[in-house]
Amino acid sequence: MEAIKLATETLGLVESPKSLSELQLFTMPRGGVDRLRFITWDTIEVLGQGEDTIELRGHYVIERDDPTSTNWRDASVDISMRELSVAGLSKKFGRVHASVNYDIGKESGGQVSAGIATAYPEIEDSPIIEAPKLCTMLGHMKFELPDAVDAGVTVFNKEPIVLQHKITQIPPIYQGGGTLGRVEVNLYPVNNPDGPPVAILREVKTDIGPWLE
Repeated sequence: MEAIKLATETLGLVESPKSLSELQLFTMPRGGVDRLRFITWDTIEVLGQGEDTIELRGHYVIERDDPTSTNWRDASVDISMRELSVAGLSKKFGRVHASVNYDIGKESGGQVSAGIATAYPEIEDSPIIEAPKLCTMLGHMKFELPDAVDAGVTVFNKEPIVLQHKITQIPPIYQGGGTLGRVEVNLYPVNNPDGPPVAILREVKTDIGPWLE
């Protein structure tokens, strides 16, 4: 019965957009896979070498389930990050490459939450204004720093990196977010995962670009 109900609720979903001309504000599309350009500005402290903010450019792949409702306000959507590859150059640490950590046994994923709507109670029969939805991603990543810490090091986070975006469309092309300000996510070397952290992720800011060609 639950499956029949869900199928009925999602019959009115629009097709998953594949171009800018197909994007619709405050509209729920069917599930799909988005391969998008992605820019992040990661602030990383390598212990003993200082802190730097590095611009990393590349792409990511997000898989979206069908929403729970056709209504923007009420719907939630489970999402999974299937792929990430962004790279850049730090003035302090040299080359940096970030990717999804498939080895930790925890999925990088999250949810676009059911949203809210805003009305103006002092105005009789005022229209309801749709509001952005909150998209939360819990990321388990690897950071390759081949020029840092003597012969180089690859580090990973045990606790998830929590990224949040407020979005008005799905996929959220040209919208950004990141961590809620400064954070302290310890990064451990993959060749000594039970040892002390050798770096700390301090902040992430993001910008989601269009589809890859």
